[in-house]
Amino acid sequence: MRAQRFLRDQFHAYRMWILERPRAPQPASQAAPPAGVELVFADRHTRRDWACQRADDSDWSQYRVALEHDHDLILALVNGKTAGWAWIGYDRVYLPPLGRDIHLAPGTGYLYDAYVRPELRRRGIGSALVGARCERADGRGLERLLSHVLVGNEPSLHSLRVHGFETVGRTVFLRALALKMWTRGPLPTPRAA
Repeated sequence: MRAQRFLRDQFHAYRMWILERPRAPQPASQAAPPAGVELVFADRHTRRDWACQRADDSDWSQYRVALEHDHDLILALVNGKTAGWAWIGYDRVYLPPLGRDIHLAPGTGYLYDAYVRPELRRRGIGSALVGARCERADGRGLERLLSHVLVGNEPSLHSLRVHGFETVGRTVFLRALALKMWTRGPLPTPRAA
């Protein structure tokens, strides 16, 4: 029984929906954000400052790729305070469930890391963030958009579908945690070949 618990604790499985939105034949009109909500695309310096203020060791890989490849960050502000945020990536995107970055085909964008504060959910902020990112992608001439949603996250899935995303697959990301071994003595030095 201990072996089963050990393995369960060392491996994490993420069941996810993969979604795609081909380019809209004509520019879709962006739904206005809810009353009292302002959507702002952050400039390069604001993105850097935002990531440095919020990132911890587990987030840094994702934000490093976002900053290196000039991903767009959109902030939802209520009374000047951040109510939510979302990113759209180009060229390369780091996927935390996978634990590595992926390369995107030319003309492809990836919507990721959307968040709305719990007390402000179910007010249309998440849908407005999706709409703003879709409009930004269409303005850049991207041919298709991709995203992923954890199975069971119905509000996010609904927001993406409202903006033209279709489910194209379901996958399971399996990630093993790093195991550390402690010894009393130093590890043996490798011999030269």
